[in-house]
Amino acid sequence: MKKLADLLLQRSLLFIVLIFTLSIVGVYTFLTIDQREIPETEVNLINVVTAWPGANKDDIEQNITNIIETEMFSIEDIEDVTSVSEDNVSVITLSLSDDSTPDNVLNDVNNLVQGISSSLPENAAQPEVESITNAFPLLSYQIHSDSFDNLESARDDIENLKEEVSQMDGVDSVTIKGYRDSEYEIQLDWDAMSVEQLNPNEIMNEIDSSLSPVALLQDVEDENIIRLSFEDTAALETLEQVRIGENRVPLLDVASIETVENAPEDIVQYNGREAISFTVSLSSGEDVPSVSENVEAVVNDGFKNLPDTVTVDNISSERENVEDIFISLYTSLLIAVIAVIIGTSIGLSLFGSITVMLTVLISIFIGLIPVPWLGVDLNQISVIGLIIALGILVDDSIVVNDNIERRFSLGDSKSEAIYNGVKEVAPSVIASTAAIVFTFSPLLLLSGANGDFIKALPSILISTMIVSTVLALTFIPAMRHVISSRKVPEHPGILGKAFEWGSKIYADKVLPKVLKRPLLAFIIILAVALLSIGLVRFTPFEFFPEADRSEVTIDLIFDEGQTIEQTHESSQEILDYLLREMNHVENSSIFTGQGLPNLFGASLDQAGENTAQIALQIDKEQMSASATIDEYESELQEAFPDAKIFMETIIQGPPASAPVTVEFYEEDLNILDAAVGGLTDLLENEEITVTSNIGNSVETLQYSIDFEALEENDISISQVKNELNMMSEGIPLQEVIENGSSKELSLKYSDEYDLNNIEIVNMEDGRPVMYPLSDFVTVEETEDTSVIQHKNGERTAELQVYAADEAELETLISKYCEDLESSTEVIVGGESSDQTDFFVEIGILFSVILILVYLVIAFEFNSLILPLIIVFSIFLAISGGIIGLFVTQTPISFLGIMGMVSLTGIVVRNAIVLIDFIELRRKDGSVNDIYQAIYESGRARFKPIILTTVTSILALVPVALSGDVLFEPLAVTVIAGLAFSTLLSMIATPALYYFYYKFRYGKEK
Repeated sequence: MKKLADLLLQRSLLFIVLIFTLSIVGVYTFLTIDQREIPETEVNLINVVTAWPGANKDDIEQNITNIIETEMFSIEDIEDVTSVSEDNVSVITLSLSDDSTPDNVLNDVNNLVQGISSSLPENAAQPEVESITNAFPLLSYQIHSDSFDNLESARDDIENLKEEVSQMDGVDSVTIKGYRDSEYEIQLDWDAMSVEQLNPNEIMNEIDSSLSPVALLQDVEDENIIRLSFEDTAALETLEQVRIGENRVPLLDVASIETVENAPEDIVQYNGREAISFTVSLSSGEDVPSVSENVEAVVNDGFKNLPDTVTVDNISSERENVEDIFISLYTSLLIAVIAVIIGTSIGLSLFGSITVMLTVLISIFIGLIPVPWLGVDLNQISVIGLIIALGILVDDSIVVNDNIERRFSLGDSKSEAIYNGVKEVAPSVIASTAAIVFTFSPLLLLSGANGDFIKALPSILISTMIVSTVLALTFIPAMRHVISSRKVPEHPGILGKAFEWGSKIYADKVLPKVLKRPLLAFIIILAVALLSIGLVRFTPFEFFPEADRSEVTIDLIFDEGQTIEQTHESSQEILDYLLREMNHVENSSIFTGQGLPNLFGASLDQAGENTAQIALQIDKEQMSASATIDEYESELQEAFPDAKIFMETIIQGPPASAPVTVEFYEEDLNILDAAVGGLTDLLENEEITVTSNIGNSVETLQYSIDFEALEENDISISQVKNELNMMSEGIPLQEVIENGSSKELSLKYSDEYDLNNIEIVNMEDGRPVMYPLSDFVTVEETEDTSVIQHKNGERTAELQVYAADEAELETLISKYCEDLESSTEVIVGGESSDQTDFFVEIGILFSVILILVYLVIAFEFNSLILPLIIVFSIFLAISGGIIGLFVTQTPISFLGIMGMVSLTGIVVRNAIVLIDFIELRRKDGSVNDIYQAIYESGRARFKPIILTTVTSILALVPVALSGDVLFEPLAVTVIAGLAFSTLLSMIATPALYYFYYKFRYGKEK
């Protein structure tokens, strides 16, 4: 070890140059690392979507969903399989395990789907497999006008702009909402068909053949190759020339071709005007500012080409959000740097404080180099991690530098002072750093969205702490060696005399009194700490706080069965009411149908024609978003009791589920629907808001087929189903291309025909015989849900419940479940349950952390009892954190809990340094008795302990005073916990060590 130290000192200058070179790489990493507002949350989901036009939900479930679902369970790394079977389509969602490789699973799913496609119904579409990305909106615009015709005239320009932006680097997708599509509908005249003795299948086959492209390939003439092609003909012109049957009956003799406007997926309105939403989503792992600047340049140029009758407003810019947040965070970071400079200068010599500060900054920059490879970008959490790092990185440097200067003051030569100064504290510095690394490493194992959200904090702290320790043990000695003078001021630092005075008071006054009555001192401290734990009951709780933003969103859910136009009209009434009541609304948007394009953290779980979302931009200086919700949500619910209304604002954390969810598992659909409906009615009678993932039952016309009648008359089931399809939605044909865009085409009976005036044609003895369709089908009016849900192969339904008194709610649910069928399984979960799961998980991780810290200290001191003294300071830190939250009435939150976990590694350093010095003095025989060893340890370690604590607190004060509701709990917890633990552990640690010494050695000398 001595030879290695001599080698380092001999090449000090070269080593310093190497370190500065590495720091330049770190600076480059800091300037080029991707930036975003919040950490990117991993979304490990795959969708398998299979369309079967004309099929009802029961057929979809039996013939598509069940077949595909069963096979999916054979694929490794799939954690959950959920599905939705509804009319015309099956959607199966696969949730992947956290340790899976999404690309590999996606390949497995694709291969499996291709293998079972032949088992699906012949006229079902090929299943589409897609990976769901965690892309989020980068920019969103409202393109609005007084007339929708003006917006329609700009459609081609907007579609072209969408195509251009979609192909840009860093862009995941572009979403346009608000346009309405139309289709061609061939409406058959059944009577005319009957006269001409035609059937729908003949007509359908002839239309398909006429519209299908034909490859003529090429011909050879005079040894020259000539390409053959058809002249393009408009689809309508082609359809008008279609002839059917042996008599070549023109299509238009038995049908009319109508242009029918489809029910729009979305109706968008902005400040009372017709609007089109244009939203650009960012790809995963991309830098927000740089991608946004490129996209904005292209989009702004594209919007200049729009007609003057159209206006464009930007309603969301992630770049602006990131810039605003980072200005605030960088300000706090700069203040923290200044605070650390001040903190080090008050107790160290000028050269010592400069060396320490350089070491801290270099540690930050070099520690950032591996961060991008850890999957961490620059966001709110990672910048806060840098601020915390500033406060704790300084500890190693201060301890090493202070001990070198202490050796100088004892008369050591320069080389001896550097070597002995580092050697004395190296074990405690390494042990305390290992404790911090082991403290934060388990946080990387935190599961789900919470783990992704907090991942940046432990990643940055671990990497920077390791670098800091290495530099404290190498860079500081090298810096000391290149300075020829070893002269140290008698009282280094601005408050050097004060520290000298404090160390004497502590060693000569406080410690003798503590050791005179160590049991009493310990009992008093333990009592204070235990009592402070009880303050949790009087401290507010908020898992993730609301962001201080100006956006408020309103989810609207109306009764199922109404049209999207009716929903939009009702939504307008609600918005008009709000605008009359609220004076601080600056802009408003309505998204009827599928809802907002993932803006402002809002989304609709069960979107449809009966749902809408309103987005309000308010003047938060007049009234904050949370105050707006508190004042108007209940009023709005009372004014519009026919709608389910939820007002929300952006939450600074991962998306949360409903407060309470109730999952029902039951194979019998009738029993399942009855169970869900019964609980829904019970809760709504108690004025509790309830939503369901299968929706409410709606009026349904249920067709029943008389199979005996079919068999008697030799009529096939497919014939009956085809006729019913032709009466309702019709049978989709191939899409046609018109003016460069595709248009759907369908074949159906004219609306004047129904069950009573359609006949089925059947051939008997070579003669066509007509049978009324009503002979084989009866119609019953009933109620039914629109979808069938599965979870892991079982039929299920889920209620989302929003109640003020969750304890009373659980009692109601529990009592209701007592009368359910024995075959029905009920699972109650939700946000409260998720939070409970988090606390259980963090409790387990915290236990692991305590064990790891204990083992590090046990290894350092070669003792199983001594580490218990040091671990006691963790209890004091947590108690102090709770006191700080209570006094300031700062809510206990997710990051508050993270602050308490962080304290586990931070506070043990002081106790380690203190006990390490006692053990060192006791073993080298330089003191006469244990009392003297404890006094000398207090004298030598008082300044570095107080100095590191003050510096760490100063670094976090700007965050605590910033007003940022997300990070205040973390800062307050660490500041209060560190201060409380430092002050009390400086009394408790010597007292406990005294008991340990008496217990182990049974003597005082």
